[in-house]
Amino acid sequence: MAHEHGPDEHKSKDSGVTPRPTGKMTVEEAGRLGGARTAQTRGHEFYQSIGRKGGEVVSRDRQHMSAIGRKGGEAVSRDKAHMALIGQKGGEARSKHFKEQQIEKQKKQSAAAGQEHGEGASDASAFSKAGETQEKAG
Repeated sequence: MAHEHGPDEHKSKDSGVTPRPTGKMTVEEAGRLGGARTAQTRGHEFYQSIGRKGGEVVSRDRQHMSAIGRKGGEAVSRDKAHMALIGQKGGEARSKHFKEQQIEKQKKQSAAAGQEHGEGASDASAFSKAGETQEKAG
């Protein structure tokens, strides 16, 4: 025997019977109720596609995206501890890069000096090993 619904009830997929409000409701209440009903009848893919389409449209407005980025940067930059950590990491990366450049420069100079004196590539490889040892120690 089929379950019959009264005029104030609605059968949903998931929860069975959902009571319908009677009387007047505000626009906000109607929107909330409509959203709840839509959520019952459609899956999360529906909302993902809406969000994706909206994001694509909004991201075309370069001035809007720039303003969002600027506001985010201003908010983050107020956190002094966070900014100090970023600076520390940047300094460490820069220091490592500088050391690598110096070792490479020394290798080239040593190889050039070795060629002037008729020495072979064995000296360059010996220097390379010494540079690696120096890098590990530093």
